Amino acid sequence: MASSQRRRFLGAGSVGLAAALLLSACGSGSSTSPSSSTGSPSAATSSAPAVSGALTIWTEDYYVKIFEPIVKPWAAKNGLTVTFVTKDFGQMGDQFVAAVPAGKGPDIFISPASTNKLVSNGVVAPVELGDTANAFSKESISAVSQDGKIYGVPFTVENLAMFRNTALAPTAPTSFDDAFKTGQALVKAGKAKIPFAVGLDPKGGNPYMLMPLQSSFGSTIFGTDANGNFNPDDLTIGNEQGQAFAKWLAEAGKSGAISNNTTLDIALQTFKDGKTPYLITGPWDLGGIKSSGVKFSIDPVPSAGGQVAAPFVGNYAVYQSSQSKNPLAASLFLTDFMTQKDTQVAIWKEAQNPPALTAALDEVSADPNMKAFGEIGATAVLSPSIPAMDQVWGPWGLTQVAILNGQGDPVALWKAMAAKIEAAITKSG
Repeated sequence: MASSQRRRFLGAGSVGLAAALLLSACGSGSSTSPSSSTGSPSAATSSAPAVSGALTIWTEDYYVKIFEPIVKPWAAKNGLTVTFVTKDFGQMGDQFVAAVPAGKGPDIFISPASTNKLVSNGVVAPVELGDTANAFSKESISAVSQDGKIYGVPFTVENLAMFRNTALAPTAPTSFDDAFKTGQALVKAGKAKIPFAVGLDPKGGNPYMLMPLQSSFGSTIFGTDANGNFNPDDLTIGNEQGQAFAKWLAEAGKSGAISNNTTLDIALQTFKDGKTPYLITGPWDLGGIKSSGVKFSIDPVPSAGGQVAAPFVGNYAVYQSSQSKNPLAASLFLTDFMTQKDTQVAIWKEAQNPPALTAALDEVSADPNMKAFGEIGATAVLSPSIPAMDQVWGPWGLTQVAILNGQGDPVALWKAMAAKIEAAITKSG
């Protein structure tokens, strides 16, 4: 599917729930396509020892199309037959967890980083990266680590930013209020239709898209323990900072600054049509925006609450099944193929998502758009990839909808949301 359609959350503990809330599914059903031994100039090369046999890789259609031609030369060099199996994005995480213990899973799984879920279910094996781990961004390695062990190799870093139409808004706003005033004036003058575009689901909200604005109030989801791990027993979303965001969100709904009727598709298309000065989205929409011909800049999301508007940072990663039928080859795929600069640059050329490997990111940073996303990503915060997040997404998004629609006192709604989440976490634990 086209990258402009890949508006999804990365890094949630539950892929299926995040998909249901935030995005349309990628692909349907399953299909297989074996790699051949033809060459590709973008593929990585190595002097790794040869292995043999077969590898099966599960991922969504989007990454099957990207990985398959890149993998072919490496597979041929190592005497491997690699078969890709296309899985539905919204279901593949749960399918992998169910299939591995039954001996029906793949050797390799490519997905959003959901390490806690995969490790807690015993379906992935640790990977020995040694000093090579230092070649990746610290945040991306954290996303694939659990209890001091590394379980995957990250290859993208994704975070939100603000696209600014430089013809409509020549200078970057100093705050969200500043941006909204500019947008309102453009709408009043007939030069724009939406003052500030944020794609939401009219029924389920979109906490991922609104997180930068929420975090600018100092609001977080969970606290952390002494080791820096997210603590499911320390739910912070309902505190004073979260309540302050709820009050602001209610006012934003009343003023039209944030509209619950602006879906992801509407928000993107309005920006591509040159009818809104600002759009919050990620690098997955970069290609479509470029093709539209709109002149743009990529800026940090402006602060609504006075602090840095920090988006979630997400990663895609490659995991080895704990029940791989060819563990030597699977391990080599992670430690050799996925750690090479050429591999990660080749993935970037198609996906346009900043690479997790520092050398690859340095190579593509000549692209000003990648440089901008990288700088904004430095302020981003990790999404809590812990099972307790499964209980957060639904109430969080539904409460946003209720607040934006003026269905009650925003603070009361926010407190009730936090209580519901806490009760669900306690019950599930």
